[in-house]
Amino acid sequence: MQKPQRFGVIERPARVWLVSSIHGEHARLVAIHDAIANEYQRGDRIVYLGNYFGFGDKISETVDELLSFRRYLMARHLQMPQDIQFLRGAQEEMWDRMLQLHFSRSPQSVLEWMLERGLDKTLEAYGSSADEARGYAKQRPSDIAHYTVALRSEMRNRPGHYSLMLALKRAVLTSDERFLFVHAGVDPQMGLEEQKDNFWWGHPEFNQLQTPYEGYNRVIAGWHPNHIGVSLSKYVGYVDGGCGFGGPLLTACMESDGSISQAFEA
Repeated sequence: MQKPQRFGVIERPARVWLVSSIHGEHARLVAIHDAIANEYQRGDRIVYLGNYFGFGDKISETVDELLSFRRYLMARHLQMPQDIQFLRGAQEEMWDRMLQLHFSRSPQSVLEWMLERGLDKTLEAYGSSADEARGYAKQRPSDIAHYTVALRSEMRNRPGHYSLMLALKRAVLTSDERFLFVHAGVDPQMGLEEQKDNFWWGHPEFNQLQTPYEGYNRVIAGWHPNHIGVSLSKYVGYVDGGCGFGGPLLTACMESDGSISQAFEA
């Protein structure tokens, strides 16, 4: 089935390496990449499950590491670009909204809502601060636009950062449509193309799936509010150890039958 460009497709994966929310924890990501590199085989694929930004102090370095490891896999294992997929997480969705704050009907309230959820560290990573953002949010839309253009320019000045932001996917599926990967969950009552914010914030009925969602054997998410580690039920899976909240960064290797054969934490 042909899917819109906002959804990623991984072709014929032997195994899929899943990386949980990173939240700017650069050193943990380097350690996880070392673990993956030692075990990676030809035919493997990798899906990053979102939340590269937010909370941690090494957000720019984290993005640089993501791009560097992508180059390594493509060169060392002859990977195609589509073999390495990046999901948009809640942090990246908020950053996108930050870059469009001048279009908001209530810039101050939107900004405060995002600052409560970790946006301040991403602002700092791209040369600004929560206080500066608050100052601009009180001004005219044209002044806010001047500020957001400067943020966007700062991101463009970091090689590959803005291109990665543009390449983020809402969801990723295997080409045989057996497995679906999302950031936080889906509403079981809605189709994939209708999910919108459910991708970033999840849905209370996601955990209660009693039948396959849209025919997928299992839907696997990279964010859970309780950071429950690597957890698989019949139709739902999670990979989230609470990185950025005092917990470890996780990676899990999923076999073609959906089982987890290896897992590492850092």
